[in-house]
Amino acid sequence: MPSRQPRAPWLLLALSALLATPAAADPPGFAFLEVPGGARAAAMGGAYASLARGAEAAFWNPAGLGQFEGSQFTATHTETYDHLRNDQAALAGRYFGGGIVGSVRALYSEPIPERDDLGNQIGTFGSHDLEFLVGYGRHLESGVSWGLSTQVVRERIADLGATTWAVNGGATYDIRDLALLPEGRVSLSFHNVGRNAHYVFDGEDGAPVKLPTALQAGLSIGHATFQSLTARVALEGRATNGRSPILALGGELDSAVGAAVRFGYRAGDDVASWSTGVGWTTRGLRIDYAFVPSKLELEDTHRFSLTAQF
Repeated sequence: MPSRQPRAPWLLLALSALLATPAAADPPGFAFLEVPGGARAAAMGGAYASLARGAEAAFWNPAGLGQFEGSQFTATHTETYDHLRNDQAALAGRYFGGGIVGSVRALYSEPIPERDDLGNQIGTFGSHDLEFLVGYGRHLESGVSWGLSTQVVRERIADLGATTWAVNGGATYDIRDLALLPEGRVSLSFHNVGRNAHYVFDGEDGAPVKLPTALQAGLSIGHATFQSLTARVALEGRATNGRSPILALGGELDSAVGAAVRFGYRAGDDVASWSTGVGWTTRGLRIDYAFVPSKLELEDTHRFSLTAQF
């Protein structure tokens, strides 16, 4: 029989295309959809679509829903800039030969003072962004996994709101048979493909609020090292409509006792360039923390995640 050839060249072509894609003139809305989902992913700089499995895959690549056992729950809380909080949660289980997930993401503000033209406070108002998503993924014996998901997205500022829908999808390929890429995995996924939203003013649609439609491609490898330590490295590129392409590099070193340290670097991101974090895994439970310093004159970000396997 002829030897099986690696399918990595298509990934390299995809990464090259991502980095060569120019940014559009008008940035999209719904920016919260671009926030890396989960503290482990954030600590690794967002180089995570090729690593995500189970419930976390809802935020990265639904193909990862095909590679986990039992049921999973994951939740993340982010302490971010003044008046803003970011929360994410997902529940996944095994059904119909694959994995099914339901998730919610929310970016919301504390009450913000509302003032009249003279500067007098006349009350407060708030804002929120919400996403509700369902998805399905499946793993095949060939080493290929695929997945699809759909989402409803809503944005509200004071008493005005805009709602739309989108779809996501992706595939991964395990290349563990290659000596140079132990536990290698390539990933290609698309995100937030859907119709524009509109705020309604006096019964008429306002300017379109575009979704941050994106394409992400990456490669990750893992290798057992000395004294029962395991190292993982991921390199991924992401191109988002209306934004500059981002190249992300992430690394993780974990031990047999459950402790892990992580780092990440992002080239082309105007908000953050590096990140770090730690994690602790026990039987059926993983706790993660990420620290993401801001390049802007804003507060640094602290993220906490809890993932349970049952």
